[in-house]
Amino acid sequence: MPIRLLVVDDHPLVRDTLAGALGRSPLVDVVGVACDGAEAVEAAVRLLPDVVLMDLVMPVLDGAEATRRVLELRPGTRVVVLTSAVGGRQERAALDAGAAVILRKDTGIDAVLDAVVTVSPKV
Repeated sequence: MPIRLLVVDDHPLVRDTLAGALGRSPLVDVVGVACDGAEAVEAAVRLLPDVVLMDLVMPVLDGAEATRRVLELRPGTRVVVLTSAVGGRQERAALDAGAAVILRKDTGIDAVLDAVVTVSPKV
């Protein structure tokens, strides 16, 4: 049974590229995409993903707060943060909110897929 994945990023090119590339893996079923943290929380409750691939810097609601809310409402979900931000308070806030791992956006798609599979509660 594939891992149910929600992809969240405010940049359409990044979001669509990640969803397309990860969705080609037989290990992953991309169940939805979201363009900001508030939409991510709503989608996580509605779509019941196993893993959320979450951008950190987004409008409306940042990735750290969205992570906190998703895990509060769906405690079995895992969150992988993918960001171009380098270190500091935002990453610490995401980890404190319950993110399982933080990856840089210059990480290759294979490493992103490995992180999604590794943190999945289905593994």
